[in-house]
Amino acid sequence: MTTENAVADFKMFDLRGIEWTESSSSRTPSGIRVNADNSMACSAYTACIRVISDAVSALPLHVYERLTNGGKQKAPSHPVYRLLHMQPNPWQTAQEFRDWMTGMYLHYGASYAEIRPGARGAVSELWPLHSSRMEVERLENGSLRYKYREPSGKQTLYSQEQIFCLRFTTEDGVRPIPTYTLFRNAIGLAQALEAHGSTYFGNGARPGIVLESDNPIPAEAAERLREQWERMHRGPDRAFRTAVLPNGVKAHELSGSNEAAQFLETRQYQVIEICRAFRVPPHMIQSLERSTYSNIEVQGTEFVQHCLLPHLKRWEAAISRDLIVDDETYFAEHNVNGLLRGDHTSRAAFYVSALQNGWMTINEIREAENLNPIGPDGDKHFVQLNMTTLDKLGQEPPAPEPMPAPAVEVEDEESPGDDAEDAAEEEDTTDGN
Repeated sequence: MTTENAVADFKMFDLRGIEWTESSSSRTPSGIRVNADNSMACSAYTACIRVISDAVSALPLHVYERLTNGGKQKAPSHPVYRLLHMQPNPWQTAQEFRDWMTGMYLHYGASYAEIRPGARGAVSELWPLHSSRMEVERLENGSLRYKYREPSGKQTLYSQEQIFCLRFTTEDGVRPIPTYTLFRNAIGLAQALEAHGSTYFGNGARPGIVLESDNPIPAEAAERLREQWERMHRGPDRAFRTAVLPNGVKAHELSGSNEAAQFLETRQYQVIEICRAFRVPPHMIQSLERSTYSNIEVQGTEFVQHCLLPHLKRWEAAISRDLIVDDETYFAEHNVNGLLRGDHTSRAAFYVSALQNGWMTINEIREAENLNPIGPDGDKHFVQLNMTTLDKLGQEPPAPEPMPAPAVEVEDEESPGDDAEDAAEEEDTTDGN
C-alpha cells in the first residue's frame, strides 16, 4: 500500500454510527424514547457494558499450538498472535481493539472488523467497522454477505472470509438484535427515574409548594411573591433555607415525599434489573448495603464463571472460525487464573496441594504468580512417599531388601617367626633383671 492510498483509506475510514432520528426510536411506557444514542446515557446500562468489556480486554489472550502429547504451548510466531496480543491495526492496541469490539457487540448485538491481508499473510490487520452501518444476509449457498454503508453513502460488500464477527443476540443466528431494544422498558424506566430525580433537586428539595393567603393578593404581587420564593429556595444549594413569609401567607406542600413514592427503592431495583439483563453482579457497579468479604469473593467468582466466561468463549470460537486457518493445530484461549486465584491464604493452600500431589511444578507456580523460574530444578514434580494407587490398596507392602553386612576390618595374622622373636625378647629382658 502506497502512502497516498494509505492516506486515502484513513480519510474514508469513519467509525461514527448512523445518525438516529425520532423514527428510529420507540417510546417506552415510561414516556422515554430509547435508541442507540440515549440508551448509553443510562448509567447502569453503560456501567454493565464497561464492566464486561474492560474485563474481557484486560485478560491475557494467546494463540496456542496443540502438542502431540496432549499439551499446548504458546505460538508467538503465528500471525494472529501479534494481532490479538499486541496491535491489530495501525492506530489501536490489542486491548483497545478488544474493548471496542466487545462494547459494540454488547450494545448492538454484534460487532465486525475487516480482515486485511498484508506482509504477514492473509490475516495481517483487523480494521473495526461500526455495527450500526452493517447489514448481514445469508446467500443461497449458505455463506454470508456483509453490506457496509460508508459515511459517504457508498455501500461496500464483504464476503464471509473478509469479516471477523462477534455475535451476542440474534434473531436467526445471523442478524443481530440490538441489546438496547430488548431491554428498552428497563432502560426507559431507569432514565425516567433519573430525570425525575434531576427535576426534583433542580426545582428544590420541597417540591409542589403552594403559597396561600387569607387576604386577596393582586396578580402582580402574587407573581412577585412566587418569583421571590423560587429565587430563594429553588435549587439543591438553596434547599431547606429559612422562609420569611408576608403577613397572612402560608406555605403548603401538595406532593408526597420521595420516600412515600418509593423513589429510591425503585431506582435501586432498576439497577438490579439492568444487571440481570447482562448477568452482572450488582456489586460490580454499585455498593451493597449488606455485604461481607466472603459473599463478595463468591460473587466475584460467579461473575467470571457465569457472566464473563460465555463472552470469552464467543471470542475464542470466532477467532478459530474467522482468523485461524489450521484450527486443528492452533487455537486461542484466555487466561482467567488471575481473576480466580483468591487471596494470599487461599492461593498458598492451593499451591501447596498442587505441589505435594505432583500436578504442578515450582516453576509453574512461580509463573502463575508472575515470577521468574528458578532453573531446571524447578521443573521437577514431587509426590508424597506414603501415597499409592487404588489397585494396591489392602495389599501387604513388599518386604524390604536385606541391607548388606557392614565391612569389618580384620587384623593381619602374625607369623610363627614373629612369636619366636617376641619370646626371645622377653627372655632377654628377664635375664637382665
